Amino acid sequence: MNSIFRHRNADVERLFNAAGRPDKVMCVALDYAKRDHTVAVCDGSGRRLRSAFNVRNNREGLDFLIGVVEGLCRKHKIERGHVFFGGEDCGRYAFNFIYALASKGFLVVGINAGDAKHERDCSSASTDAIDAVGVAGMMIKKAGRTIGATFNDAYVIRRLRHQRDALVRAQSASAHRLHSLVDELFPGFLDTKLSGLTPFGRASLWLMEERFSAAEVHARKRPALVKALRDFAVVDPDGAADKLRALADAGLPAPERMIPVYQRCLRDELALYRGLGESVHAMDADIAKALARTPGAMLATIPGIGTRWAAALYSELADPLRRRRVDSMSALAGIVPRVKQTGGKDGPTVVGRRTKQCNPFLKSALVSAAVSVSQYGHAEMRESFRADEAQGRDARMRMARRLLRLCLCLADNGAFFLPPSLHKGGATDAVREYYAQVWPKVLIKWRDSGAILEAVAEGSPLKTWHDMAEELYGLELSVKSPQYVRK
Repeated sequence: MNSIFRHRNADVERLFNAAGRPDKVMCVALDYAKRDHTVAVCDGSGRRLRSAFNVRNNREGLDFLIGVVEGLCRKHKIERGHVFFGGEDCGRYAFNFIYALASKGFLVVGINAGDAKHERDCSSASTDAIDAVGVAGMMIKKAGRTIGATFNDAYVIRRLRHQRDALVRAQSASAHRLHSLVDELFPGFLDTKLSGLTPFGRASLWLMEERFSAAEVHARKRPALVKALRDFAVVDPDGAADKLRALADAGLPAPERMIPVYQRCLRDELALYRGLGESVHAMDADIAKALARTPGAMLATIPGIGTRWAAALYSELADPLRRRRVDSMSALAGIVPRVKQTGGKDGPTVVGRRTKQCNPFLKSALVSAAVSVSQYGHAEMRESFRADEAQGRDARMRMARRLLRLCLCLADNGAFFLPPSLHKGGATDAVREYYAQVWPKVLIKWRDSGAILEAVAEGSPLKTWHDMAEELYGLELSVKSPQYVRK
């Protein structure tokens, strides 16, 4: 049925329909907290079944709450299957309590806090009991998103991705502190034009590790310095050595008494920076291995999108509990503008700005992937991006919307990316040639991410497509790791 209530929760609607009457549905609304949750219980028509009470955020509190609910079911002749729980989106302190309810077979929904605010008894006050009533109001309206008792692959990858983002932010903060320390010990060292070294490259980190200052770098013997820079694959080791010595002569030295202090701080900060970098690298490998077992692996077949952005897109788009229509997903990602139109079909349409109330992770993944595709993607997609720019359109957002539809299609169907010219009536020979040409490049992505064995393992989506393509097109596609370097 094509309902006008697009934002209603389908699971809650089915529960109300199964009950037959609103007074045969029990809504248990919770206002979550770290120690004690506040609970309000009403039926589907809004009639209170019990005054508000508190339960502990532990096993004892969970058993007490379920005991109260079962007693109210017997008293008001409500079936256990017609009871559902809900609460505002909260911190991780309540996640175990929520999933314990879901694992016991109850329907649990998450309510947007901003929407629940408008359902409160008093808009000028906020207490735990009032907030719980606001949640109950949204539950009666059949709003919210279902919280499942199991963790699907998309959820697991999303959790790893968010942790990786936190590690990257921490490493960036460490890099800022390193900049401050280096600017005092050796001004200009992290400027490539002045020092000839890539900031935070292997040679740069090696010089910063021990006894780092302008005077001590200048005191190093030139032949030994040149040899070390050559070993670290610096493009012009002789020129870099000369630049470093000249920069050390021209710069103002730090106060002599403070140099040991700065060096001590620098060593500790370098250890932190390196440790975070190793953690990010290991996290990338784990994410790629998890992605290889899911249909999201097919997103890496899009030229310009590696396993990192494929994982980000799949984790935010493919969770069935968060899936919506394509236009709703575009609004959720904040990549479409607001539109206002009134005055009949001839009335003017006013296009406003894009909303800031969006999923920032999904928006970041789509926009970043769109930029990557515009630079390194297939020639036809790059040409489409340039055409949008030439016509004054927002090329990034148009490409992001295109990628959203494309990623959903590839993930849902387990399909390999085909450029538009081949997708629409492309000759079999041309399609065969494209697959043979692109397949090694796809393997390189998985090789570089450290997950090629998982990507081509039996039963994986990529291996399933590989076997189908060999049989259908008569191809011989190797599953061995390519040994040549990407050009």
